[in-house]
Parts: sequence; C-alpha cells; structure tokens
Amino acid sequence: MLHPLRVISLVCWLALFGFQSSLLWPESGVSYYWGLLLAIPLLIPLPGLLGGKRYTYKWIGFMMLVYFCIGISELAMNPQLRAYGLGTTISSTILFLASIYYARYLGMQERR
Repeated sequence: MLHPLRVISLVCWLALFGFQSSLLWPESGVSYYWGLLLAIPLLIPLPGLLGGKRYTYKWIGFMMLVYFCIGISELAMNPQLRAYGLGTTISSTILFLASIYYARYLGMQERR
C-alpha cells in the first residue's frame, strides 16, 4: 500500500505537470517555447517519484521553488493567467511539503 504522502506527491506532480502543459494550448497566449521550457524539466524526477527513491523526494523540493516563484509572479502580474498561477502555486507548495515529509519518513524507515 502506498504511503499517503507519496500519493499526495504524485497527485501534485501530475497537477503541476498539467498546469505547465496547459501553456502549450494556443488559447493560453504563451509561446510554445515557454510551455516546453516549464513542462520538460518536470519529467526528470518522474522515475524517482514512481520508484519511491528518497533522494528524489529530497531534491524535488528545490525544484519546486522555481515553480512556486513562477506561480506567484503570474498570480500577481498577469490577470489572464490567474488560474494557472493559483494552480501552480498551490500544487508546487503541496508537492514541496509532501515530498520533504515523505523523504523524512523514508529516512526514519531506513534507520530501523
């Protein structure tokens, strides 16, 4: 059975990937370049997230800081992308917290 923090991390990763991929739609008003630039790096930690590797859950928090900053800036500055900014901010924050605590949980399991 999967740990709830791992499930939350995977769901938030999927939501964040969906928000970044939504920039590829022509209606978003953003060039394909920015959509790809933001979506492709999210594929890097996917094997570690699916495999439950502690190291991946530790460093993905640093990666989420970039998406958090992008979400906050779009939320504050771009009225057309407010939903995108809010979704990106919330999903990156929850992913950050869930991955850090899941890495901590895995560390405690290794000590036993």
